[in-house]
Amino acid sequence: MPKYVLTGVGGNIGGIAASYALEIAQKDTVLSFTSSDLDKIPAHTLEEWKTKGVTVSAASYDDIDSLIRVFHGADAVAFISTWAFGRRPQQAQNVIDAAKACGVRRICYTSFVGADDPAPVHAMPFLPRDHKQTEALIRASGLEYNIQRNCLYLDNIPTLFAPSWNFCGGRWLSNSHHVPGAYVAREDCGRVLAALLLGRGEPNKVYQVTGPEAVTDEQILHSICENLAGDDKIQFVDLPDEELKDYWVRRGLPTDVGEVSKLPMKLCVDDLLCCGEMVAKGYMAKTSNAVEILTGRKPLSVQDVLNKYQGLLREVL
Repeated sequence: MPKYVLTGVGGNIGGIAASYALEIAQKDTVLSFTSSDLDKIPAHTLEEWKTKGVTVSAASYDDIDSLIRVFHGADAVAFISTWAFGRRPQQAQNVIDAAKACGVRRICYTSFVGADDPAPVHAMPFLPRDHKQTEALIRASGLEYNIQRNCLYLDNIPTLFAPSWNFCGGRWLSNSHHVPGAYVAREDCGRVLAALLLGRGEPNKVYQVTGPEAVTDEQILHSICENLAGDDKIQFVDLPDEELKDYWVRRGLPTDVGEVSKLPMKLCVDDLLCCGEMVAKGYMAKTSNAVEILTGRKPLSVQDVLNKYQGLLREVL
């Protein structure tokens, strides 16, 4: 019986992937889920997974021995990029080394749009840097692979950006410079990961995972305000990168990626600036059909995603 290991199920993408893997797995499939912290997972979810025959174990990308214990007998494993900026390539190498030690044939990875930028790593935008290095490690491993390059999650706008709008005086301060971007639903990215893990992708292929259309940040904001406030209650303000950086630094937004923000904006400065940069420089300009090909479902629209966050958005409008 084929065995598939899905790591990182305690996170947003991993949790979605776990649910979808259970939905599409064949009856003779052995599923093994891991998390670095099992306490992140609700007890009822753990019980449901176990009832369905899933083995759930603790394993960390920083602990190769914990990975080896889980990977034995697996045909394929999937791993998810973490928030450990700068340390992610070493975490990826640990996953690769554990997979090879256990005879795993195939590996799947959640990368990021722009990881194929031909520029040297130090000259690339902040967010894709670690992903470019990780992709190189995967290719050099000799393992069969599938890589999904996710566009920015549309979910980030209501959950990470919207809470800061009132702090900014009823304004969304952006550096996307009026360029459209094919934001994608986090839910679709999770489903794609499960589909790739269970063998729906073509061998050694990279899939760019996008939403169904490229839209500007202004269009997204207008849709939010029109549906919830009846007018454009929040003003969209596009700023030069340095001006946006200066605004947030002067207000105390962390410049260290490891520091937790005490402001309504929860991203560090580099992360915040890079979100706009990825859109402004056209990394997300094109849409793809990867979601539909791999899951059999059309990707969720902007409105589909925003509808899920109406309660949260009402609190900030």
